[in-house]
Amino acid sequence: MKTMIRALTIIAILNLCAILAGVGWLMMTQRMDKARFTDVVDALKETIPQEAARIKAEEAEAARLEAEKEPDLPEVAMSADELNTVRVELTQIDRARLERMQREIRDLRDTLRRERALLASERTDLEKEQADFDAMRERLAEIEGSEQFTKALNSISQMAPKDAMTTLDSLIKQGEIEQVVSYLSSMGDRIRTDVLTQFVKAGQPDLAAQLLESVRTKGLEAARVDEPEQ
Repeated sequence: MKTMIRALTIIAILNLCAILAGVGWLMMTQRMDKARFTDVVDALKETIPQEAARIKAEEAEAARLEAEKEPDLPEVAMSADELNTVRVELTQIDRARLERMQREIRDLRDTLRRERALLASERTDLEKEQADFDAMRERLAEIEGSEQFTKALNSISQMAPKDAMTTLDSLIKQGEIEQVVSYLSSMGDRIRTDVLTQFVKAGQPDLAAQLLESVRTKGLEAARVDEPEQ
């Protein structure tokens, strides 16, 4: 249980570091500043329905004010046609500003939605990885704790190294690589070295290296599990 808590803590710290690194990158590349960060934080305080309702109300209020607003005219003598032309131009400028603000709001909302979806996906992946890890530990505990495993281990250990390699290679081809790693991990150092040497002689050095690394990793994991609580 302590190991699981430590693993989850490490994963949480790594995710936090990734988030902080991402924020740092955004700051360094001038894609994020204090004002934008504040906008993002404020936006996350609202639910999506609340945000949509607020934006709709703001757009309606802006449209109403725009309709009631009388554009400021330069204090120069103009004919009626010139005044109308200026009014039209000022109205078009204000409308362009409003449309730009609305686009920026929509872009920010889309960015927040994508980030939320990404966080949800990462959380799902993390939960799946944790479930797969727990299932693997349960399978290994069941395999290594059985009487049949002990008998098979004794039989393989007493074989000639080449025969033991052939037996383990057959299990690997059947998809039982976890069981093979358990056998190798439980063997004596000399027997394990002789068997892995046979894999190399059989033209499978990469497989031998993979098995050796799996045995080493399994040993480290076992040490962490057996570590006394402080």
